[in-house]
Amino acid sequence: MAAKKVKVGNVPNLRFPGFEGEWKKASLGECSNSMDYGMNAAATAFDGQNRYIRITDIDQGSSKYKPESPVSPLGELSDKYLVKKNDILFARTGASTGKTYLYDSNDGTLYFAGFLIRASIGEANNPKFIFAQTQTASYNRWVKLMSMRSGQPGINSQEYASYQFLLPTKGEQDKIAHFLTLIDERTQTQSKIIEELQTLMQILAKKIFSRKIRLKKADENIFPEWDKTKMGDVFEFKVTNSYSREKLNYSEGIIKNIHYGDIHTKYRTLFNIEKEHTPYINLDVNTNSINKESYCQVGDLILADASEDLKDVGKSIEIINLKDQKTLSGLHTILARPLKNIFAIGFCGYLFRSESVRLQIQKEAHGSKVLSIAPVRLSKLTLPIPSLIEQTLIVDFLSSIDEKIEIEKVLLKKYHVQKQYFLQNLFI
Repeated sequence: MAAKKVKVGNVPNLRFPGFEGEWKKASLGECSNSMDYGMNAAATAFDGQNRYIRITDIDQGSSKYKPESPVSPLGELSDKYLVKKNDILFARTGASTGKTYLYDSNDGTLYFAGFLIRASIGEANNPKFIFAQTQTASYNRWVKLMSMRSGQPGINSQEYASYQFLLPTKGEQDKIAHFLTLIDERTQTQSKIIEELQTLMQILAKKIFSRKIRLKKADENIFPEWDKTKMGDVFEFKVTNSYSREKLNYSEGIIKNIHYGDIHTKYRTLFNIEKEHTPYINLDVNTNSINKESYCQVGDLILADASEDLKDVGKSIEIINLKDQKTLSGLHTILARPLKNIFAIGFCGYLFRSESVRLQIQKEAHGSKVLSIAPVRLSKLTLPIPSLIEQTLIVDFLSSIDEKIEIEKVLLKKYHVQKQYFLQNLFI
């Protein structure tokens, strides 16, 4: 049966039928058999069985253990550092203070590191219910207040033990925990759908640009072989107008100043670019001296000119549609404009994500701590270019998958919003 709305004293806004009475105040320490610090051991290569869970091994968004790159603890192992059923781990220091993880037997043998604190929840309470308390807005506020110290933020075991919340009976805890588990399972299934679509996208794009998959014309004939040309022969590089932070704001302005990561229409969908605020140039800044050629145009490429991470150097987006024609590329970007009408709108965005082009960009990047690439080096890139008709078919095909991924992401976001609603209303 569905939860019903009630509000009397210490009871939640939503409550499952059959449960009455007010909730009682309790602390995390009162609900736990012990509060323990982890082992102070370095990480070493994974031995195939014993996993070492550190703060960085807990996913910030899902609060799940990240199994992709497991490590093992170095030195002698002790059972007192094993994470077991009903255990919740808490990050005790750094920017991730407050991050939590509830042990899942599917994660195997886990030893927890010293910057984590383990709360072993007693049998009188449901660990999933207690864990859900750490995903609420009230918990986040408590963490923010408790961790405000001089220097690096942190919360010790005694402070975590003092965290208070309201508890219903064990039976009501079980009911709420089961309900939230169903929502989590649906969210995990949705995340898996997105991951599989993204994998499919990567495989198909790789095969298309390596010509292992060939699209056909309407008459079923295969398109001709792709031409090859240097980037410098088909693109010209425009001067970017980068403004300092003092000359930018995030409210009203007359000229947008975009940088890598910003995009205005469905291209944010097509290339999975995380949305960022688009800064505007302050109204009191004189922009009359800006050359008209420096304003972005449809078909332009905006490329990142530097990064500490090699995989991010030269990453690009293509401008597909501009609602505001007064848009400039920004700091740490390169503006490349096609010289000839040989590209279908959208194609270059996929082309510059292809493995062959990315490998060339990474080869041309140079630097020590910060890697960078200049237009003169980009000019050397060899670009494979199919016919305009084939380009259009490639864009239509790949963008249909990207748009499907975006639809699934919207649905996943709604599931997260739904869970937050229930966390807000099923708890006090």
